[in-house]
Amino acid sequence: MNTTTNGFLELVPTPNVWPVRRTTLAETNGNGNGHVHHPQRDPETLQRIAWEIGEKRETEFYTPSISHVGLAMVTPTEGFAHWRILTDWVEQTARQRGDAWHHCRLILRLYDVSYIVFNGFNAHRMQDHTLPNLCGQMLFRLPRPGTWQLGEVGFLLRSGEFIPAARSQGVPFALDAGSSRGSNAALLVDARGRVEEIGNVWEQERILRERRQPKLRRRLRLAAFAFDSLATGQDGTPARFVSELATGQAARGHEVHVFLPAAEQFNAPREVAGVHYHPLPLPPAGTALETARAFSRAADERLRELPPFDLVHLHEWLTGVGRRRTGCPTVLSLTSVEATRRNGCGPTPLSLAIQEAERSVGRVADCILTPEWLRQQAAAELGVEGARVRAFPMEGRLPNEWECPLDPGRVKMDIGFGPVDRLLLYVGPLEHAAGVDLLIEALPTLLSRAGNLRLAFAGAGNMHNPLQQRAHQLGVAHAVRLLGHVEGPLLPRLLRSAEALVLPSRWRVPLDDAVIDLARRAGRPVITTHGGPSHLVRHEENGILTYDNPGSMVWAVDRILGDPAHAERMGQKGRRADESAVVWSEVSRYYLEICGAEFPELTESRW
Repeated sequence: MNTTTNGFLELVPTPNVWPVRRTTLAETNGNGNGHVHHPQRDPETLQRIAWEIGEKRETEFYTPSISHVGLAMVTPTEGFAHWRILTDWVEQTARQRGDAWHHCRLILRLYDVSYIVFNGFNAHRMQDHTLPNLCGQMLFRLPRPGTWQLGEVGFLLRSGEFIPAARSQGVPFALDAGSSRGSNAALLVDARGRVEEIGNVWEQERILRERRQPKLRRRLRLAAFAFDSLATGQDGTPARFVSELATGQAARGHEVHVFLPAAEQFNAPREVAGVHYHPLPLPPAGTALETARAFSRAADERLRELPPFDLVHLHEWLTGVGRRRTGCPTVLSLTSVEATRRNGCGPTPLSLAIQEAERSVGRVADCILTPEWLRQQAAAELGVEGARVRAFPMEGRLPNEWECPLDPGRVKMDIGFGPVDRLLLYVGPLEHAAGVDLLIEALPTLLSRAGNLRLAFAGAGNMHNPLQQRAHQLGVAHAVRLLGHVEGPLLPRLLRSAEALVLPSRWRVPLDDAVIDLARRAGRPVITTHGGPSHLVRHEENGILTYDNPGSMVWAVDRILGDPAHAERMGQKGRRADESAVVWSEVSRYYLEICGAEFPELTESRW
């Protein structure tokens, strides 16, 4: 038996194995209380004692009361089984079955029960092994690693019926690799325990940031009040801002109504690009304050005829004069304040009155939007808290060929690839100096790591045919497209659909700096060599610098494919587009994000 003495584990022989010495006074404590102090035994002595116990083979003389079977893993695809079936059970079962028992077989039946609750019938796979005796042990093979196995021993009758005598516990068999998931996919588990598959684990920061943002209700009724819009014939920055913002909101599924002064060419309600425009009749022109008060009265009369709105937007102070705080969230956008419009001139009585009207409108608004340069001055002039004034892009622009909506899958399909393939693009002459052959030599290794990788060459040169022949020799021709000379809108679409621009130059080639400029405009990272246009690439900031050999190409491409989020950040850092000019579609998205953050009553319930 095992006992613990003074913190040491030792084997104490039982009386029927070794004689027990009597306890003497010397082996007790100083008070003579009879507590025995066993001498500490060295490891060699303990090993000898254990060996002597094992030589007696006590387990062979033990007969269990029930039949049993056990499994253990040897390797991920090999297992060990030991079993014992009681003779009494066999004889009793044979008498019960009668003639059906004749010519039955003793077997070990293995069940693949990976990731299931086994009920006897739902195993993924079964395999039978014939057993030689009622008691024994054996090794068995499995078809694949990474499974859970459960075993039963029993008899298989001629009719196909299996009579189990004992069942083992489920035993896990390890994987023969770190993980069966070799992609960048991940699982997102929310607070309710719901599981959602995410395409790329490296995008977790962006995904979680978007999930944490308040989400507006699916369809809001939005009312905007303005004096200018493109739909009613005006032009200029305020008119474009009103119409483009409303159009973007409508495109996102919201019901948008814009109220404007009536005019000769605008005397009836109309709908333009999903936005409802309403004319408001105004008296003949007077001072700015008189016009603002008349507009407010006409707007109030028109609102009484319509269902209530979820949000009100006032474009400029003129549309908010005379309004009071209500339960409806109110946004005020200003492109200037009276103090900036005076441009250093002294105030007149009318200017002071306008300044006071602006302040009253600012107190009504729950959120104020201004350009970045005006934000601090507007907060001071209106006398409101700085947190209520948000910087907002008032001068957006229409997207160009580098920013317009794009279907990358369609672009890849147009050149013969799959829509979810990962595309690398080379742009330049097909010459030895450009190192294009290095990409072909690196491709077999890259395909073994990312099977959906594809390579496209945009350009012409004397290596066109050798590249094609070498791709066939290496068995990678299916992943290579030689597009020849490419110009027009196709080149921007290819660059925007690619994971990266690759320039494996042995030395500088003509116009390679212009090609890098195109990649910058597309927001894509650049892979190039120290012999190429390396002065335009900052390593790990807006691209990857490597050497002109196939192994280095494999390393650099692995860096891009293995961390797509980092590759995206490098591409965005290298973008040379004017960041101050925002695309109109992004203006409406940013506007709705602000509304979701400022007005919780407009968001979906989080329960």
